[in-house]
Amino acid sequence: MSVVAELLQPLTMVRYILDHRLSGFPLQVVAKKYTDPANSVASSDPSAMTILLAAGIGMTTELWIPMVKELYRLDTKGSGVKIRSVWAVDCPNHGEACVLNEDVLKEKYAEQFDKPMDAPVTLHEYGKAITLFLSTGLLDPLEKSTLVAVGHSGGTAALIACATANSDHQLFKTLMLVEPPWLDRSVKPMFEMATTFIGKRKSRTWGSVDEAMKYLVTRKPYKTFHPDVVRVMAGTHFRSVNVDGQTRIALKTSTEQVMATWKATDDAFNASEMIEPLLPKMRVHVIFGSRHDMPKPVHEVLQKCVEAHRSQLASISTVNDTGHHVPQEKPQELAAAIIHILQHDRPSPAARL
Repeated sequence: MSVVAELLQPLTMVRYILDHRLSGFPLQVVAKKYTDPANSVASSDPSAMTILLAAGIGMTTELWIPMVKELYRLDTKGSGVKIRSVWAVDCPNHGEACVLNEDVLKEKYAEQFDKPMDAPVTLHEYGKAITLFLSTGLLDPLEKSTLVAVGHSGGTAALIACATANSDHQLFKTLMLVEPPWLDRSVKPMFEMATTFIGKRKSRTWGSVDEAMKYLVTRKPYKTFHPDVVRVMAGTHFRSVNVDGQTRIALKTSTEQVMATWKATDDAFNASEMIEPLLPKMRVHVIFGSRHDMPKPVHEVLQKCVEAHRSQLASISTVNDTGHHVPQEKPQELAAAIIHILQHDRPSPAARL
């Protein structure tokens, strides 16, 4: 079930499968380039920006589509921000990449993603996947020099890991962290309790996409998703599987792999500890939802960590009437927030609320 034309309109999408298995990275990487044919920005324009998106745990690149549409709409409306192209890279055990990597994921990453049984422990395989994408030459030097990275939730950890691994140069012109898990280790026991709860979830299959969607949209986090995101989800989120000789519908991102990613709880804390050294090197903006979905003690630690670095952050902003899943609940408003940040981004950091 690939992205159908009506879900993309007016955008076009090109998919790239990056295979680095011979060079030691065991997982194939899926990158997608979204463009708008009506966009008149020249690829050679040095004032234009290339945007790179990294999704949170359980989310996929396709669920950014409504937000990407709004970014281009605002761009062509005369916002003063020039967007050359928008790219999204899936976590290698999510979405289409999860299907491509199914065998190696079952063999090496069944228990915990980031900790394969016969490979070195890495901070974040997603961060490595983004690093590989940036090394392919799909982005030319001008695009790399104007790269704006936007991550949501676990995707922020991947971008931070990627920037840290390439700290000998400024990887991103601007880094935007949407609802980042910026935490200290005092709340790690609470995270581990949540992981235990998530680990009790069982994989499900359904008789049809309609049946699957009726089940999911009554449950968190999907029940608060924007209708446009729900439509994209229905058209892209599922695959056909054989169960006891019958064709059934299942999530492309298996429940087992979502759980394996959640079990790598150190990633969030490691990434939090890596943010501070990056702050003097690049423009870092933080975007929150106004509704606090996290447990109160976790939210309080998050606020404390952010406030401690307020003077070093380029900006802190809030998208109203949404919670942790800002890109899926308020895609248009998040796009507007991103455009606003880019309109006002200046060389000298000045935190704003």
